[in-house]
Amino acid sequence: MGISLPTTTGRPSLDTVGATASFACAVHCAVVALMLGVMPAASFLAAPWIDWAFVTVSMLVGLAALLPGFRVHRRRAPLALFITGISALITLRLLHVNSPRVEALVVIAAAVALIAAHWQNRSALHRCASGPSHHDEWPV
Repeated sequence: MGISLPTTTGRPSLDTVGATASFACAVHCAVVALMLGVMPAASFLAAPWIDWAFVTVSMLVGLAALLPGFRVHRRRAPLALFITGISALITLRLLHVNSPRVEALVVIAAAVALIAAHWQNRSALHRCASGPSHHDEWPV
């Protein structure tokens, strides 16, 4: 009895959407930081609700992609990376960090963790689709 995975029919997977959302979040933060230095009128882009919207979308898409993926491949690394990235973003927002440098570093690190989580999840699902012999090759 083989593992049944959804086929890709030209549509992006949730992991692709999640990685793209994480990348967009990082780009948004970088662009806003640059624009505020040049065009203070662009401060509407730095509204807290926009940051929370990115965090919420990243969290919902991540959970929708990673939890079902974990049920199939049982790798904990994607979930650990996801929890690390989302926790860093939430902590950053709750602490109201006023240093643009610290904020940029945390956002970049969190985005890298989230993108890596989706990449590892997708890779593990593809290995499962290739057959059970690939399960032995995974580190936990």
